[in-house]
Amino acid sequence: MTGVVGDQTLVPLLRDEMVAWETLEERYGALLKLVEVLLGVVPNCDRYLEIWPPAFRTYNVMVPNFLNLPAPIFGVGGAPGEVVGLGMYVSSRVAECSYCTAHSCSFALRRGASADKVAQALVGGDAQFTRGELATIAVARSLGRVPCELTVAERDELVDVFGAARAEWIVLGVVMMGFLNKFMNAIGVELEQSIYSEVSGTLGSDWSAGSAGGALDAAAPAKPPPPADGLATKLRVLPLLPTALRLDARWQRGVPGAWPQVGTYLRERTGHDFPVLGRLRHRRATRAIAFMLRENLSAQNTVIGLETKIRCGFVFAEVVADEALAADLRALASAHGVDPHQTSADPRSAAALLLARAASPSPAEIDADVVSVCRDSGLPAAAIVEMVTWVAVLQMLHRLSCFYAA
Repeated sequence: MTGVVGDQTLVPLLRDEMVAWETLEERYGALLKLVEVLLGVVPNCDRYLEIWPPAFRTYNVMVPNFLNLPAPIFGVGGAPGEVVGLGMYVSSRVAECSYCTAHSCSFALRRGASADKVAQALVGGDAQFTRGELATIAVARSLGRVPCELTVAERDELVDVFGAARAEWIVLGVVMMGFLNKFMNAIGVELEQSIYSEVSGTLGSDWSAGSAGGALDAAAPAKPPPPADGLATKLRVLPLLPTALRLDARWQRGVPGAWPQVGTYLRERTGHDFPVLGRLRHRRATRAIAFMLRENLSAQNTVIGLETKIRCGFVFAEVVADEALAADLRALASAHGVDPHQTSADPRSAAALLLARAASPSPAEIDADVVSVCRDSGLPAAAIVEMVTWVAVLQMLHRLSCFYAA
């Protein structure tokens, strides 16, 4: 075994509430099959996300719309899939999310990235990177840090190489990983053996599965890296697309995708318009983010309460030193009558605030004390998933606002 998952992760608090694979298959069968074709596996995170169903919807609307799927599979439209995957990998490795590092490595290889280039993206070597790949690596590395460290020169170089529209698709892959890095790392989602076996050789000896490796057998035989998408992949994707697209459309029904309509929509439903959305060029991503914010700021959806969530948001904004995000949260607090400085005697709210502070850095700082406080307070599994999802949404916004503020 590569490690033992214990009280250093949130897994023990969630295991009894994990949703069965059979239930997920019944609810989302075609979607899961499509994910398996694209990633090579149905990720373990699905069973945790569905504990609080808005988290599952948040994740499954974000991924296809931020990646402009199925364009990277068919090589038509958007940015090159191998470059998008390279950015996803670099940002995940910088954020020190072992789970996402392995998955984004697999994704990049499946979309056609060179195994040598992936292996050398952050350590240097003799791989001959293109100007566009180097620009992607630089942006992904800077956005992957907490706080973000993106410079104007890095952003301008990416845009100069790819153009503003395609550069945004590359950045959206990195922004998406902000959510995924945070959720997977903070929860401690277990890495699947099949993904580990096919990418461990590419990732090198300086990579460790860490807390994500508790269920792995390090002695299991390695597998060759996954092949790039070919005709067989495309033929497997095609019959699954209609059902997945219908589900995506049903979830996002009524959500606008253009500014200023999306700002009005969010102001009416959440209390704030989130002006960074006015900078986005692509309707798919704009609409998806609006959906994510609506789901995560709905009074009907919340288990822990919007007052606590807004206060937890201020914790994250403080940790990552993001004044634009803090301004968003001040607007939310004003709209909902929340005093961010007021303390609560409710032990569950106090535990949620502690959890938010521990989850905010990258990597997350979940330890036995945090787990113990969450357990002793009686914080429900659904509330834990909700809080980590909210912090993950905020990290997604942090990366997005940093790119457009640079």
